[in-house]
Amino acid sequence: MGTLTKAALFCGSGSMIILISILINLPFFIQILLLLSGLAVSIYGVFLLVKMIIHPVEKAPITSPDEKTTTTIKKKRRPSSTL
Repeated sequence: MGTLTKAALFCGSGSMIILISILINLPFFIQILLLLSGLAVSIYGVFLLVKMIIHPVEKAPITSPDEKTTTTIKKKRRPSSTL
C-alpha cells in the first residue's frame, strides 16, 4: 500500500470517528474520548502527508537505460462478420 493511500485512509478514518462520535448519543465521557481519538488519528494522517511532501520517495526506473526497449506492433482486429 502506498504512502498516499495510507495517509488518506488515516485522515478519512479519523474524520469518520469524529462524525460517529457526534451523531451517536453517547455518554459525555465516551463522546469526548472518541473525539480526541479521532482527532489524533486525523493528525497522524496529516503528519504522514507532510512527511511524504518533505521527503519524497524517488522511484527507481524499472528498466536500466542501457537496455534497449523493443515495441511490438499489434495488428488491429477487423470484425469477423460482414453484414
